[in-house]
Parts: sequence; C-alpha cells; structure tokens
Amino acid sequence: MENLTTMTLADDLALSQDQIISGQQDLDTEKIHKEIDSLGVLDKPIKDYFSMTQDEYYNSESDGKLTLLHLNEPMSALHDRILTNHVDGYVDKDEINLTYNHEDPFEDDNYDRTTDVHVLLYSLKVIGAVRAIDASDLKKVLSKDAVVSLGLAANALANN
Repeated sequence: MENLTTMTLADDLALSQDQIISGQQDLDTEKIHKEIDSLGVLDKPIKDYFSMTQDEYYNSESDGKLTLLHLNEPMSALHDRILTNHVDGYVDKDEINLTYNHEDPFEDDNYDRTTDVHVLLYSLKVIGAVRAIDASDLKKVLSKDAVVSLGLAANALANN
C-alpha cells in the first residue's frame, strides 16, 4: 500500500487545488514533506535543503537540472522549479524515462500560487504512477532536483 501514497496525495491535492490557490485552505506541508522523504531519493530530509545555500546544494547533491544563479542565497529563495511532467518506457525492460521542464512561480516578480500547486500536483501524479508500478526503479530514474522542487513549491505555498 505504501506505493500508492504518492498517488493518493496527488488526488487529495487535486480535490483542494482551487482552495489552496485562493488561500482559503492551508497546504499540509508536513504531509508533503513526509511523502517526499518516503521516496528515498534525497540524501537528507527535505526540510534540511531549505536552509542550504544554492552552492552547497549544487556541490553536494544537485543533478544539474535546477538553474542556480544566486549561489550564496538559501535554496528556499530559489525561483526555479523542475516539474516532472511525463513518464514513458518499459517496466519489464527496466527502461523508465521521465520528462521534466522548468517552471518559475515568481515570473514578473509576482508570486503565482497556481504554478507551485501545478508543480506539486502534476509531479506527484507522474511520480506516483511510477512508484505504484515499481518503487525501486523510481530511485534510479527520478531527478533529485525535481524532488527538491516539490519541497520548494510546498514551502513557498506555505510562506507566500
């Protein structure tokens, strides 16, 4: 059943996305952090990444997908997000491919809650689909930067 928790979280977010975007409902960041940590992709708990400088993250764990421009700033100030938007391949041949794209919820210097909700919702749906089929492959194919982006999106939604 643990392999379905990511999909269940995505479904819960889908049901409440309008209320979260409008600020009528708080995002359960603890639940999201717990789910991110349960993926087993990152070396540390997600909360530890928010206070790291972008330089520390780049030199220790980044897989180079995030655009890190202000290396002395904390990761929590990062505007770039990596959205996991597609999965294809063959599970029986051990060939799973994930597709990513960049999102910026701070485009035009205004925070857009919709962008971060979509980063969470769509990424969790795709990640959940892979996890439900083969959780061990997920650890091999999922970008660490995409997983950190989930935490960054949840953190920004809770604080903006």
